[in-house]
Amino acid sequence: MCVFKKEIDGQQINCRFSEIENLLDKVLVDNDGFCVFHSENEVWKNENNFNLYVDKVIRYFEAAPTEESIFLEDVVFTSNTEKLFSDKEFKKNITLKYSQFKEPLIIKSSTFKNINFKSSFFYKAVSFSAISIKEATFDCAQFKATVHIDKCDFHQNFFMVKTLFSGGLSISNSSFFSNTFFQDIKTNLDSAINQGILFKNSQFKGFTTFEFSEFNALTDFKNIEIHSEFVFHNTQFNYNEPLPHTSSVNFSQIHVKEKGRLEFRGSSDNKMFNNVQDVSIFKETIDGELFFEHTNFTKFSALTRERLITATKKTNAKISIGVGCIKYYNQTPLKSIEISKDNQILAIELCNTFVDYFTNNGGFNLGVEFVTKTNTHICFFYFSDEVVPYEEFEAKLQKSEQQMWRLIKVEGNNLSTQPPKTSVPSKIINATDTMVDLFGLVLKIGSRIPLGLINKEEITHLLNTTLPANSRHSNGFMLNQIVLFGINNKQSIQVKKIG
Repeated sequence: MCVFKKEIDGQQINCRFSEIENLLDKVLVDNDGFCVFHSENEVWKNENNFNLYVDKVIRYFEAAPTEESIFLEDVVFTSNTEKLFSDKEFKKNITLKYSQFKEPLIIKSSTFKNINFKSSFFYKAVSFSAISIKEATFDCAQFKATVHIDKCDFHQNFFMVKTLFSGGLSISNSSFFSNTFFQDIKTNLDSAINQGILFKNSQFKGFTTFEFSEFNALTDFKNIEIHSEFVFHNTQFNYNEPLPHTSSVNFSQIHVKEKGRLEFRGSSDNKMFNNVQDVSIFKETIDGELFFEHTNFTKFSALTRERLITATKKTNAKISIGVGCIKYYNQTPLKSIEISKDNQILAIELCNTFVDYFTNNGGFNLGVEFVTKTNTHICFFYFSDEVVPYEEFEAKLQKSEQQMWRLIKVEGNNLSTQPPKTSVPSKIINATDTMVDLFGLVLKIGSRIPLGLINKEEITHLLNTTLPANSRHSNGFMLNQIVLFGINNKQSIQVKKIG
């Protein structure tokens, strides 16, 4: 009798193979009391033709009318198993849960119903090729060497949940027809194994998720067809070694079909792609949707990033960039102004005036992006691709804002200028252009007041919220003077209300 015992969920499990009549002889128990299936004595097992007994178990369960599955749980496989599982058609489910594979596992040209490798341990390489499976489960399995899946069809659910890879993973020329879960997997590859993670020439018909998974190796998705949701939610890509000819993460020739959706969604404290050297997305075909949220776009090349951002602005855009994305090396927090649709042009004008002044006054490049515009408010942020610490970027924004407002002042009933003290022609021209723009803005505000087209609250929001710094503290007095000038200036007063 085999001494194998195990407890699962408080229930003690004994050796099930010992209960199979005429399967085991007394002699097939090793010196430690384990049967030929549970023994880890590889030499003894091979001397006693271990594979022959595995084949007997398979034939027994296949022939037993009351058995729904072929039971091979907790088996220690110590020899080549290719002949056991290849070139065959299995009409019953096979459960190989908690088993150990000491030698390479090769399965090819076979048909299976459901096959379950939950919590199995694979010491050597694993290869599945040209096989058809209804449902496959690899939850909590551990692979110490490379895994190759090629020319395989998975017709129902495919599960790799909490699976650990210490070697490379390659899935190619395969089809997944239903829900597919690469969820919470870990890829802590052995550096001695020169292979990364590859998904190539494959199609995914059903919902597919990589949620909470970690890719700690060079990762490639190449020539993939996506017919349904294909999501990376809180997925971590952590490979950041510099590479001469490729990126840390590659998505190439991705075809998102009409009903498909490719989604990258990080979190506020862990942006997607934060931890990689760089990311490439190219030659994609988006007939469905490509969506980003809490994604760090600074990891993309400038051309790729610009192409994706530009695509979001097209009519009926198929690419969307949601909240929390870092599109540029530095960008300010999202700012929102409560201002009517008719007066939003004033906010846009002030933002662009500041951008021009900042850029031409010796600052690095600066831009402004308007995210949303409604009838009551607009949302936007400032950005720059200059590689400087954010603290330096923020300080320069605030300093430039203060300098810009000093270019004009109110003296009595007059609005006057304070040109900068400089002999540099470019700075004089920039200051002059900015003063003209600010004069125009003040007069535009003033002309709207007697017509009832702008109110005090909107003016306050416009002048105190539009620019990067907190104008209430740095320029509040000056801005109030400018507004009062716009109200009291004769040019504004003389504008008569129509009708």
